[in-house]
Amino acid sequence: MPLPRLKSVDVFRGATIAAMIIVNAQFSHEDSYSELAHAAWNGWTFADTIFPCFLFIAGVSIALSTAARLSRGHEHTDLLRHALRRSIVIFTLGVLIDYLRVPAHAFPYIGFQEHLQLTGVLQKIAICYLVGSQIYVWTGLYGAIAGIIGLNLLYLGLVHFYPVPGCGPDSLAVNCNFPGYLDKVVLQGFRWNSPAFDPDGVGAILPAISSVLFGVVTGHVLLSEQRPLYRFIWLLAGGILLIAAGQLLSTWIPINKQLWTTSFAVFMAGLAATALACTMWLVDDRPPQYWYKPLELLGLNSIAAYLISRLVANLPRVHVAANSLYDDVLARVASPPNASLLFAMIVLAAVYVTIWFMDRRGWRLNL
Repeated sequence: MPLPRLKSVDVFRGATIAAMIIVNAQFSHEDSYSELAHAAWNGWTFADTIFPCFLFIAGVSIALSTAARLSRGHEHTDLLRHALRRSIVIFTLGVLIDYLRVPAHAFPYIGFQEHLQLTGVLQKIAICYLVGSQIYVWTGLYGAIAGIIGLNLLYLGLVHFYPVPGCGPDSLAVNCNFPGYLDKVVLQGFRWNSPAFDPDGVGAILPAISSVLFGVVTGHVLLSEQRPLYRFIWLLAGGILLIAAGQLLSTWIPINKQLWTTSFAVFMAGLAATALACTMWLVDDRPPQYWYKPLELLGLNSIAAYLISRLVANLPRVHVAANSLYDDVLARVASPPNASLLFAMIVLAAVYVTIWFMDRRGWRLNL
């Protein structure tokens, strides 16, 4: 029998989506704290940990929800149809939210981009969730482990041995690499923004799927019949080993979020597993605490929180009576990095109030 719903999973997911909103809603990434901006290329910052953590916890949810549905008598084909429907919904919402824009000087009118964008955060989540769930439902735990190894080996082979025109094989330069080349071939004509390298394109999708599968394997640890302390120890030890393995791999292929290199996937899975273990220690099998309730609510409605944040992020930029919240208020009372952070916290607060309202009415949109 599967375990009851674990609060730690929802709290971890909520912390991840809150961090994602804080990073994405910075008024000026040029003025923000360096850890709230993505690494320019190789290396990593706090901002770079968020997306892989979200894919990781999506994988954990796949394992937990699959066990729960099978225990209720669902067939494997039912699980596959459910994953397909959910992926289509999330992918469509991602395309729509990227298509809409809220002009700061034309609020409340909604504008539209000139072209559809088929890549983006939600689009990538949808594809990774769908493929990861298909692998797990059809092949189980050992298939998920084989998927982690196989997908990363295939990716490494393509990156290091495919002769990219004008670059040759084994190039990881910003403007000369296999993922960027594949995106240019596949996605040309489907972008509204820049023809430059797309960090959420299809070129680096294989190791990103493995981030979901790392979460699936972790979900199996949580489903085991071992005592909670042993599950915590296994998860913490596994996370530390993955961190060490990621660092070791980085001596060969650098940690790079935009390329989602294998070292990045392994290292971030280790960070995510370690953080989840700590969250379990603080939350599960303990009396309810008020401090994590807001994070739990965000975690129960994470996709909705992200969509709302994309809309709300533009509203504080609107000028009211010729006054700007950022320029005429925040920038006057705080330094540029703190003003940008305060702006993002206002966005997060607005998102939380909306999610709290939705939760009281039982409205949820989540993985």
